[in-house]
Amino acid sequence: MMTPEEYNKSSTPKYFNCCVIGGPGSGKTHFSATFPKFYSLLTEPDSHFIWTLNKELEKNCVGWDYFVPSSVGDTKAVWDRLRKAVLEAKDLFKQGKIETLVLDNLTYLSENLWNYLEKHDPTLSKQGNVDTLKMYGDLARDLYKFITYSCITFPGNFVLTVHEMQESDEAMAKKPDKSSPVVANVLGSFRNKVEGLFPVVLFLDKKETHDKNKPYQYMARTNKCDRRNAKNRFNLPERISNISYTTLINAINNKEK
Repeated sequence: MMTPEEYNKSSTPKYFNCCVIGGPGSGKTHFSATFPKFYSLLTEPDSHFIWTLNKELEKNCVGWDYFVPSSVGDTKAVWDRLRKAVLEAKDLFKQGKIETLVLDNLTYLSENLWNYLEKHDPTLSKQGNVDTLKMYGDLARDLYKFITYSCITFPGNFVLTVHEMQESDEAMAKKPDKSSPVVANVLGSFRNKVEGLFPVVLFLDKKETHDKNKPYQYMARTNKCDRRNAKNRFNLPERISNISYTTLINAINNKEK
């Protein structure tokens, strides 16, 4: 049984998992780079320029590596290397070298894996036809196992970035809740599960300002609204302006309420 003292200590997490969803340019990579001592696993080319061209963000960076296949056939080797990188990140955490693991971006990872399955490892039905439905199911299970058993078990902060998409009318017709058609852009059914694995799911947006020094402001939705199923377990305000690790922690600690 948890004592009141233990409960009070656990109510404000030192580390937590966060899923960040948004369109291109909404600030997903920027937000992940505000986390302390981060190590980023990148599937989107040239993402590292977000922090190498920003000295404040660069100070948070411990390292990064790219996991972008050079061809469809190269995908399996890249996938194996990515899984090994997560294990290495856990060792780096134990050594006190990193505090945050970032996987940026799940959308491209799912696309790359699907392209490989479709070309090099298709599943055939008893009639000899390509069983696309079974292949999507296999992809969903592989992504679930990787995110759940490897990434979410990282002992520090874990940040997953994903693009957003408008769900099709056909897919929405099968869902009990039809109020949130903007979802994580992940091939297969895993997009319906990924949000449930995280205590914080943020939908990001970027707004123009009239300030020449700061022409853009990054915003985060933390609760379900505007057709997006954002959520959190920390009683956060509906929106957080200038979203970053610091503003998120301050909101969790009720310092801005």
